[in-house]
Amino acid sequence: MKAPEQSGREVALRSAAAFAAARAGVASDGWIGTRELPGYRAGRIVAKLADLPAVDASHLYFDLLLLDAEGRTVETLSGTCPALRRDDPLDARSRFVRVVAELLRDAHDPARGLAGLGAALEYVRENGVEGEQLAAAAQRVDAACSERALVASLCRMLELSLGEDEARDALRGLLGTLARNDPLDGSAWRLRDAGLAEQVACVVRTLGRARARRALRDATDFELLPGAELFGL
Repeated sequence: MKAPEQSGREVALRSAAAFAAARAGVASDGWIGTRELPGYRAGRIVAKLADLPAVDASHLYFDLLLLDAEGRTVETLSGTCPALRRDDPLDARSRFVRVVAELLRDAHDPARGLAGLGAALEYVRENGVEGEQLAAAAQRVDAACSERALVASLCRMLELSLGEDEARDALRGLLGTLARNDPLDGSAWRLRDAGLAEQVACVVRTLGRARARRALRDATDFELLPGAELFGL
């Protein structure tokens, strides 16, 4: 039997709750591993490197872990990492694991875990997350994750880039534009003064996930990507 369709308000409220839960998990964020083989935990996601010359003599090995609420590993996606040679600088290794962990922080699904993210992660391992490759990787993650996850990710980038109040002001203008372009749909106008997660959910539902990040970037003049410079790396 087909599940009943969710209203925009219901999706927005679920997204707001997911974003609040993601923010609560920040206390568990941090570096793991060593300087030579670093890892980073972002919420329930861990990105870490290993050196397995018997598997690949030229490149490092990458593990992405999904943790449960107690910090135990429940799922892993792993493979060689052509984007990182064994002789690459140590700073490049740290940038890679931090950016990948942040990129995938909210991408897992409560029911399906990391299912569906394999292709996006393969792209990251092969191409890296520097410059234009990060934007291309984000597009793949946005397409593969749930709407809830995308809203949480965009909210975090907006807060890190602008702060919540300024981000809400910017989205108020964007939602006003969307309302004028589609006067028959009143959701954009109703949510102009809503919380950040509800505003972002409305943009995603109105424009679609493929266009949402670009529209928010144009409205804020920020890339809204978890680049290394955002974290001082």
